[in-house]
Amino acid sequence: MSQNDKVLEHLKKHGSITPRDAYELYGIMRLGDRIDNLKHQGYRITTRLEVRETRCGDKVRYARYTLYTLEESA
Repeated sequence: MSQNDKVLEHLKKHGSITPRDAYELYGIMRLGDRIDNLKHQGYRITTRLEVRETRCGDKVRYARYTLYTLEESA
């Protein structure tokens, strides 16, 4: 199964994915590229920037990618 397939299956099963999820679960280090590939294949994926605090107290931004579904358009 290709990395694109793994990301797509994850999106279908869980609804969203972050770079940390992709790395920890599938060893994918360039999630943005996989998302771009899927978008070029016609999948509608939204990107939302989130902020969280690290254990050291620093704030970090990261992307959360969500697969657009028909339920969201209703």
